[in-house]
Order: sequence, then structure tokens, then C-alpha cells
Amino acid sequence: MCGNFADTPHVAVRGLAKTFVLHAQGGAVINAFHDLELDAWAGECLALHGPSGSGKSTLLRSIYANYKPTAGSILVRHGPGRVDMATAGPRTVLEVRRDTMGYVSQFLRVIPRVATVDIVAERLTEQGINREEARERAGALLTRLRIPRRLWGLAPATFSGGEQQRVNIARGFIRKYPILLLDEPTASLDGENRNTVMELIDEAKACGAAVIGIFHDDEVRAAVADRAFAFARHREAVGQ
Repeated sequence: MCGNFADTPHVAVRGLAKTFVLHAQGGAVINAFHDLELDAWAGECLALHGPSGSGKSTLLRSIYANYKPTAGSILVRHGPGRVDMATAGPRTVLEVRRDTMGYVSQFLRVIPRVATVDIVAERLTEQGINREEARERAGALLTRLRIPRRLWGLAPATFSGGEQQRVNIARGFIRKYPILLLDEPTASLDGENRNTVMELIDEAKACGAAVIGIFHDDEVRAAVADRAFAFARHREAVGQ
């Protein structure tokens, strides 16, 4: 074990709602979800389960403060206190992302022309770890994810989809985040790398992370999830 387990959830979602207004389509309103309530605890993986379009990715983006909820709160443990990501200002959001919450999305979005090893190592250098050590640890994780050394000095823009996803996974797992959000982390991976990601998730849980993930692969979900939160319906369009 390498983390402290808390007696309160790392993430507490209360009364959460999110709507989208499609101004280019006559002002149609899409209700992504409403009145969502869930907890994510240290040392567990909570799987978000449901049909495509039911709001799973929207929830992850709301927790990460990429989306601003229409109503409700998202309380996350940050340092000695808690932060409501639904109302937090930009500076606080950046602090939470730097110190507390990792996010592995389906797509790799990085600065062009930056070497792959530095893209991964950046998550450590921004915490004050010296560049040499950060690059060494980044290389070890890239090796584990089967990214060959000859690619480490290249920017990942020309990598295959599976290679880019593995770089994305390395960025998310290089630090021991207390909260880790995963949006289909194994979608583009072969069997060996899928197994490696499942190992990384188990290791994060053992270190006390609260993991919230979307896993469309039934085998992966069954292997890593401790609980599931079901999204029962598709998004609903109302009004014009």
C-alpha cells in the first residue's frame, strides 16, 4: 500500500445536471443527465456503464471541469480540504489537475514537436522532480507500455492510434494521483497492452487512488471495477 485511505469519498457528486444548448440547431436543448448522485472512494474503481450517448464522458469531463454543470456540485478531496469543481475558479482547477486529478481521455492532445519522453516526464517536472529523473521514470513506463526507445525522441503526432493512446496512458499513470479519470483507456490497444493497463489500474487502486472509468470492454470492466454506476438512458432533446 502506498497511500492513505480516507473515511470520506475522494469524489462526491450531488444533484448534478448538465444541458447543452445547440445554437446552430435552432436552440435545441440536450439534457445529458440530471440529479446525478455518486461517490468514488479511495482504493476502488467505479465503472460508468451504459449505452453510448447516455452521458458517461460528459460526467468525466464535468468532474475534470472541462464542462461546467448546469446544477449540482462535484466535491473532490484536494490536499487537506475539498474543492467543488462545479464552481471552482480557473486557478484552483489547474491546481487540482496538477496535484490531485489525472485524466486519460480517448485522444492525445499535446504541444506539437515535443518529444514523447518529455510529454510524459512533464507531469513529474511540474512537481519539482528534476528532468533527468523524470525522463528516466517516463522511459520506464513507456517501455512497460511497449513504446520502443527509438520513438521516445519523436513527437507522437505521427504515431499510430494505439501508440498515441499508450502515450496518453503513460501521462495519466506516471504520477500517483489521488483521483484518476479514465475514458475508454483500452479502446485502441492489443491484448498485451490491455493487460498492462489493467495492471496499472490495480496498482493505482492499491496506492489509494479513486478511479472512475468508462470501459466498453466487458472483460476489462469485470477485471478492474469494484462497483458500477449505471446510466440508464440516452440523452434527451427537448424544445427548439
